[in-house]
Amino acid sequence: MPDPNIQKQIFEHINRANRVLIPLGSTPSGDSLAAALALKSFLKKLDKEAWVVAPAGVPKKFKFLPGAESVVDHLEGSSGFVISVRTENAPLEELSYHQDDANQVLNIYLKSKEGKYEREDVSFRSDTFPYDLIIIPDIPSLDMLGKLYDENTDLFFETPIINIDHHTNNEHFGEINFVDITATSTTEILMDLLENFESGLIDGDISTNLLAGILVETNSFQHIKTTPRAFLKASSLISMGANQQEIIKQLYKTKSIALLKLWGRALARIKEIPELGLSYTKLSVEDMEKSGSDEIFGVMEELIASLTQAKILILLAEVKPGEILGYYQIHPNLPALDFATRFSAETINGQIGKFVISGKDLKEAEAEVLDRVNKLKTKIDLGISV
Repeated sequence: MPDPNIQKQIFEHINRANRVLIPLGSTPSGDSLAAALALKSFLKKLDKEAWVVAPAGVPKKFKFLPGAESVVDHLEGSSGFVISVRTENAPLEELSYHQDDANQVLNIYLKSKEGKYEREDVSFRSDTFPYDLIIIPDIPSLDMLGKLYDENTDLFFETPIINIDHHTNNEHFGEINFVDITATSTTEILMDLLENFESGLIDGDISTNLLAGILVETNSFQHIKTTPRAFLKASSLISMGANQQEIIKQLYKTKSIALLKLWGRALARIKEIPELGLSYTKLSVEDMEKSGSDEIFGVMEELIASLTQAKILILLAEVKPGEILGYYQIHPNLPALDFATRFSAETINGQIGKFVISGKDLKEAEAEVLDRVNKLKTKIDLGISV
């Protein structure tokens, strides 16, 4: 369990902050999105401005979450440039400017009530970013923020970061790291934090988001990592007004016919290699054309929910000739970093990886993936038997 003093430090940072950035990864998980939306609503009740930024937007299946429409795909602004003029000896009466397009010059004119401005009255500096605190939920490393981090590194270096996560591979990149690897989800950790801060501010919308995150991360309590604590948290959230039925309806009972057709094609091709604890399947461009769906990640989610006995689950999808998109999920006891390295994968959460194989057809990509998994066999054998 994290040091209880960490919560106190978080509360102090939140109390001092006025404008809070809550960034999400390039492929936000349901847990991260739900935690971000719950946090944004809570901060609003504290009269704080907060922005949830997801460059890829909100996945279709999570658009029902309270507050999802407020998510933006870009930062509100970047650092600017400030011209400061001392006015104690020459009070300002009028300010104007003129854009000289021919010479590409902006001229700023200051008229004083009395006295005049001297060269030493004028100074220049870079402005700071318009955020005074960053809270990052459910992301093990800053690299997982993708372009949002790559294009704004100064922002992440200059602004205090609170890192809230439950993954074992978290890199503790924040000024404050609230990481609890015994929790089943980040929303579970956030619930503790919000209750201890001010439980009376947790309303139905906040509860719904927190419950949705727990349900997504535990696959509606079917995942092996589900704990009694997760059940207790869920029960408490329902009593606080969480709309359990709407969550279940949207996440587990609302699927397009096209997605079900594509999932059926993937199910028909499942292969197993028992000695590796591996189950895998493939989808072709033709499969997506005939089913009318390109929801590859949606198929992966359905496979994860159905094939709970697999240590390793892999989906290969031909998105166009010569380009194969792959997803894998591994058991929590297997080395996530080793898999990510071997597959040159982007980690979507602690155990799901996304990778691309270029210049090969499905059959060639299948052979390459099996070779990569076989090279990890020793570390797979060290994992827990399931």
